[in-house]
Amino acid sequence: MTQYFRERRMRHGFYTLLAILATVSFTACSDEDSPSLPKEPDRPNKHIVVIYENDAHCAIDGYARLAGIRNNARKETPYVATVSAGDFIQGGVMGTVSSGAAIVDIMNHVGYDAVTLGNHEFDFGMAQMFSLTTSLDADVVCANFRSVIDDNLPFEPYTIKRYGNVDIAYLGLTTPATIVAGAHATFTDENGKLIYSFCNDNFYENAQRYINEARAEGADYVIVLSHLGDVGWGGFPSSVSLIRNTTGIDAVLDGHEHTVIADSTVYDNAGKAVLLTSTGSEFRNVGVLTLSTSGQFSSRLIQIDEECPVDENVQAYVEQVKEETMAQGERIIGTSDVTMIVRDENGVRITRTSETPIGNFCTDALRQVLGADIAFVNGGAIRSDIQQGEVSYNTLLRVFPYNNTICTATMTGQQIMDALEVSVCLYPNENGGFLQVSGLKFKADPSVPTSVVIGEDGLFSHVAGSRRVSDVQVLDNASGQYAPIEAERTYTIASLSYLIENQGDYGVLRYAKVKDRNLGQDVDILANYLSHTLGGRIGEAYGQTEGRIVFVQP
Repeated sequence: MTQYFRERRMRHGFYTLLAILATVSFTACSDEDSPSLPKEPDRPNKHIVVIYENDAHCAIDGYARLAGIRNNARKETPYVATVSAGDFIQGGVMGTVSSGAAIVDIMNHVGYDAVTLGNHEFDFGMAQMFSLTTSLDADVVCANFRSVIDDNLPFEPYTIKRYGNVDIAYLGLTTPATIVAGAHATFTDENGKLIYSFCNDNFYENAQRYINEARAEGADYVIVLSHLGDVGWGGFPSSVSLIRNTTGIDAVLDGHEHTVIADSTVYDNAGKAVLLTSTGSEFRNVGVLTLSTSGQFSSRLIQIDEECPVDENVQAYVEQVKEETMAQGERIIGTSDVTMIVRDENGVRITRTSETPIGNFCTDALRQVLGADIAFVNGGAIRSDIQQGEVSYNTLLRVFPYNNTICTATMTGQQIMDALEVSVCLYPNENGGFLQVSGLKFKADPSVPTSVVIGEDGLFSHVAGSRRVSDVQVLDNASGQYAPIEAERTYTIASLSYLIENQGDYGVLRYAKVKDRNLGQDVDILANYLSHTLGGRIGEAYGQTEGRIVFVQP
């Protein structure tokens, strides 16, 4: 830990002590000599604007628009900040090709004041995450990412910026679901023991501690850069529950769930109104948070379209980086007779809730190229459509942008049936761990309450009651016919290293035993399947689903 961080820790300890002493003094006072309430925060002498985004996911053309919007804001006030609520290095070709470095270069060219970590900032591993955040010319803040070994925070919990006569603290929080929704092995030692924590067990108390510290250090206002989402699936904290269980927050700029929230109000634990907002994802909107001279927060979203102002310098830099990194992937792999989509017309990510043609294509590729009985791909790994027409390597890289390697493993029929229960446990809600399948088909009844048990380690443990999944059948490759799965039989499965080796998405495939690892990159398996197995053409068969996953009612 650097000398700077050590000094910051000493100051934090001092401010915490002040906060504790203040609390003790307050509780010791009688009604007659109770202390006066804390002073009202200073009101800014000119309005302050915070330009914000979340879940950019490598949508790099949005950065020039964001910078253009910021340039316009600077014409109205000298106090303008730029912040991110996380998930910026992964989700597209540019991030995959450069392992996130090209995205950080672009963000540095834009100029950010503060950012927090999204769960996808860990996709390239811990070493790369630290390398990228070190090279990022912004204050990286996260108050709940903690080392289990020494109980230290690798990043500062907050940073305080001064705007004229006002101090604003930006405090960062990352979803504790990162450990189970991401690659679990990223956060463990060689023996599988967790060495990092996101404070799930004391999330609100931990957040309150640093809110208090920021206030004690002199912050007039506290803005949380929150990568939590407003829903909190799986019992994890959400931005809404954060506000309701704490005091002292003025505004929350949220991410993770890709929700579009222009300006909403949630009441904190003391009944104070707190502003909550989120831009959606991939620069569909840019957020503008304003603190007026009367001390009031408001926010609005600017939809990104051709009418938005553009910072030409940033755009020129983006084009330069794009040209350098994208050229290698423009070679044509084949053609597609059909369009296969990830989102429906309402923006719902259907790969996370249902069988899809693109999910069938991806899993068929893994099963057939590797000669497995069954293949699984989590719906959250499939990120982009394949349009009718020519299919380039970059097209496939957009589908599989996470740079996963492919593995084969063995599972018993019973373990497979259990994994399918985990896959549908959150249905009908979107679930990145929803499994697209090849080589089997099944039915599921969503009216049956899920009986999936998640252990203390945040991973799937067992199924403890009635089952949603029934009528599981496995394809016989020789005859082309389906037959009921055999609970005691061992099957060979093919899947992503993320699911098999790194126990991603709640450890849905945690009981799989690795057979062969490092069998190639996921994108290269798709390219091989298209160019060789399919003869360079995705046919009409992938224009519709096949009944591999059927949701039924009793």
